[in-house]
Amino acid sequence: MEALSLPSAFTNALAALLVFGLAYGLVRIGTLQYSLIAPPDADAVPLLHVMAIAGGVLLGVLLLASLSYGEDFRPSRLYAADSPWDIGVLEFLRRHALPQHAAMAEAWRALSGGGSAWQTLPGYTGAGLAGFAAVQALWLWRGPARLRAALATLLLAGWTALAVHYLAHLLAWTATQLNFWLFALLLVLWQRSRHSPRAQAH
Repeated sequence: MEALSLPSAFTNALAALLVFGLAYGLVRIGTLQYSLIAPPDADAVPLLHVMAIAGGVLLGVLLLASLSYGEDFRPSRLYAADSPWDIGVLEFLRRHALPQHAAMAEAWRALSGGGSAWQTLPGYTGAGLAGFAAVQALWLWRGPARLRAALATLLLAGWTALAVHYLAHLLAWTATQLNFWLFALLLVLWQRSRHSPRAQAH
């Protein structure tokens, strides 16, 4: 086996920084836009952004349930010789950084009443939570602030759904890239949790 060259190791490190940095960026953009758009006193009503995030998580689940390649997330496909996740970082970003048009169309079809129970249950619940948060914002504030609060909650739900979609793909891609090293890492973390001193109750 050839030793990993310094330029190759540097390139791989930059690639890892890019894909994980994008995940962090999605989360940060979602929370930042909420703080910028929502009225200054929105933090006094934490239930609004909690409902928006919960709705966004469920809408992200809807997107994942609407994928035409859902079988690719099975362990047998992750570690197969012809794994669809055995791709470079640029190809990964091109394919999976954002939901594909087909998945968006399928998710919309599910919300319109044409989906399976695996789609409609998280879809309707997520849309309901995000919509309820927006209605609550319209009811709690007056003037332009009410529109800002409603828009902030809906955008937060949308960004959360995108983050859930991306993180699921990132985990699948990372599991394939790490291969057996992933199990070694999990074993180390498990052993550490077993032997770490437990906090004593007072």
